Amino acid sequence: MDSDRIAGTAQQAKGTAEAAAGRLTGDRKLWIKGQSDEVVGTVENTAGNLKDAAQQATDDPQSEVEQLRAEVERLSREPATPRLDAAANAADRYGEKFDRYLDAIRQHPLTSVGVAVGAGFLIGRLMSSNRYVHRI
Repeated sequence: MDSDRIAGTAQQAKGTAEAAAGRLTGDRKLWIKGQSDEVVGTVENTAGNLKDAAQQATDDPQSEVEQLRAEVERLSREPATPRLDAAANAADRYGEKFDRYLDAIRQHPLTSVGVAVGAGFLIGRLMSSNRYVHRI
């Protein structure tokens, strides 16, 4: 076992713990540091795996190449961070909702303009500092 794999696994575990602590305490700086340590640990661990694979590739280099190719494919399928993946999914959902709203506006343009004018008038009346009082 390569020392890079050991150090990478330790760094990854440390990063996971820091990220969890940052998330629980609401400390964004600790959470980000934990995420970065976790990624660095993953990279070190993968580098150690590659070194180990290179050392074992004495008899059958073709099978080692296939094994390394499978490892690269596995790593490329994993998201970089779960939060980034969740943010991309949320952006897709909001984009779909926005497209539905635009379709509704295109189908009923006069109704949309009427609703926008009414909402603007109401918000303007509510936000206005000039209150008219009629005295008799």
